[in-house]
Amino acid sequence: MLEELRKKLNSAEVIVPPVPKEDFWTNEYHFNLQNDPMKCFPGAELLGRLPSKKSIDVKHSILGIGFETLDRDTFDPRKTFPFLAESGVKFARCQTGWMKCEKVPGQYDFQWLDEVVDPLAAIGIETWFSLSFGHPVHTPAEAYEKAWREANGKLVPGWARGWVGEIPLYHGEKGMKAWTEYVRALCRHFRGRVRFFEVWNEPEAFWTHNGVSLWGTMSLAEKARDYTEFVARTAEVVRTEIPDAQIIADVAQTGTSYIKALGKNKLADLIDVFSYHFYGPVPEEFMEARVENLRANLVPSDPAKKLRFWQGESGRASGRSALFSFPTELAQAKYLARRYLTDLVCGVELSSIFTVTDFLCYYPDGRDQYYGVIDAKNNCSKLAYYTMQGMGFLFDGLENAPDNFCAFRPDNHQVFEPRAPYRIEAHSFRRSGKPVFAFWTPEHVELSAPTVYGSIYMLMDESETFKHPVVMDPIRRNVWLLDPELLEITSEGGNFHGTLRIRNFPVTDCPLLVADASLLA
Repeated sequence: MLEELRKKLNSAEVIVPPVPKEDFWTNEYHFNLQNDPMKCFPGAELLGRLPSKKSIDVKHSILGIGFETLDRDTFDPRKTFPFLAESGVKFARCQTGWMKCEKVPGQYDFQWLDEVVDPLAAIGIETWFSLSFGHPVHTPAEAYEKAWREANGKLVPGWARGWVGEIPLYHGEKGMKAWTEYVRALCRHFRGRVRFFEVWNEPEAFWTHNGVSLWGTMSLAEKARDYTEFVARTAEVVRTEIPDAQIIADVAQTGTSYIKALGKNKLADLIDVFSYHFYGPVPEEFMEARVENLRANLVPSDPAKKLRFWQGESGRASGRSALFSFPTELAQAKYLARRYLTDLVCGVELSSIFTVTDFLCYYPDGRDQYYGVIDAKNNCSKLAYYTMQGMGFLFDGLENAPDNFCAFRPDNHQVFEPRAPYRIEAHSFRRSGKPVFAFWTPEHVELSAPTVYGSIYMLMDESETFKHPVVMDPIRRNVWLLDPELLEITSEGGNFHGTLRIRNFPVTDCPLLVADASLLA
C-alpha cells in the first residue's frame, strides 16, 4: 500500500492554470525564515505532496470562498473559475447589487449574476446571495451623489460605486416597495438555483441613511429592532417566491450587546441561519466562546427549530494594508488553514474566506486590495490558494470527533516553568471513519512563532489504529511518513492512560495533522 501511495503522491503536482509564479514550498523565504518543522524530525520520511480534489468531486465540506463586491465591478469572475474548479471549496458568497441589477427603474437585468451562479454550479460550487445595499433612485443620498460628481471620470470610491449601506427601510414605504419588488424579481429569476438568501451585509457597520452612518446616532437596541423588522419584511418576500428558501442574518462583530439585542427582538424566529464575521489576527481568539454566545442568545421560540451557524466572511491580506503590520502570503495561508479548522471545531456548517481574488485599483487613490487567494495582477495562485486546495481535500467529510481525544504536553511537564509558551490547539476529527488529529500554536499570524517541542497524545478506539502514521502539512503540502516505532502506548496511570504518544513532536503556528496513511489512499 505504501509504495502505491508514494507513487500517487509523487506522480504529479496539482496543475492549475497558470503555473505558479514561484515554488513556494522550496523557497524558505516565503515562510519568514521558519524552517519546515518536520525536516529534522527523526524517523520522518517525506512521502509526497498532499493531494487535492476538484470541487465537483467533494461530497461534503464546510469550505467557502468570497465572491463579494462584484456589484462594484471589482474583478472579472471568468478568470477565477479555472482556479476554483480545482480548489475543493463548495460555497461562494455573492452580493447581489441592487443598483447593478436595476439600471433602469422597474427593469431588472440579472445576466451578470447568471454568469456567476451557473458557471460555479457547473464546477460543483453553490452560490449563496447577500441581499445588500441601496439604489441611487430608490434610496437617494447626497453624499453618494457628490462622490460620483467629484470623481469626474476617475475611480469612484467603492462605497459610492455600490451605494453601500443605504437602507431602504429609512426611505419610507416607497423605498421599501422598490426594495421588495427587486427582491421578488431576483428570487423568481433564481428559483431552483439559489437556496440561501442573506439579508444585508454587516448591519452594525453598513447601516446608513443619507450617507451618514447611524452607528453613533442610534442605540444598539434601536438598530437591532430595525434590522429585525427589515429581515422580517425581506424574508416574507423571499419565502413567498421560494417557500423552502433559507434566510440568513449576519453580524460584523461577535461578543457584543448587539447580539443580545437581536435575541431580545426574536430574530431567531425569522431566520434559518445566523452568520458571523471575524477578521482578528488570531483566528482562534475566543471563537468557541463567541459561537456559544451566539447560540445562547439567538434561541428560536419553537424548541423544535434548530438555528444553524455559519462563519460568513473572514480573511487576511497578503499585501500592504492599513490594518496589518507585516502582511505576507504565509500569514494569509496560516490564517486560512487555521480559520477553516477553528470554525469546524466550533461546529459551524460553513466557513467562508474573503476573498477569491485581489481587487485591482480598488481604492480611490488607485491602490490594489490584496485579500484574494488569487494574485489578480499576475493571474496566478498565491500560497493561500494551494493551502485551500490541501484543506479542500482534507475537509471532504471531515467532522469533529469528540469521542476521541488529543493533547500536548512539554516533555517534562512537572518542571517548574511558565506554561504560556506551550499553549497548543489540539483537536480530534474523523474523516471517512478514520481518526485525524490536528496540532498548532494560536499565535498572531503575522509573527513567526518558534517551534514548540513536546509529547502529543492521541486517544481513539482500538479499531482505529495507526498502522502507517503520517503527518500532513496543508500549507507546505508535504506528507511525512513516520516510523511506527515513534508511537508508544502510555501505560502509566493517571492522565492520558492508554493513549498513543509521540515524544518531542514539533508544533508551530502552521497546523500539522496526524492520521494513518490509509486516509490518503
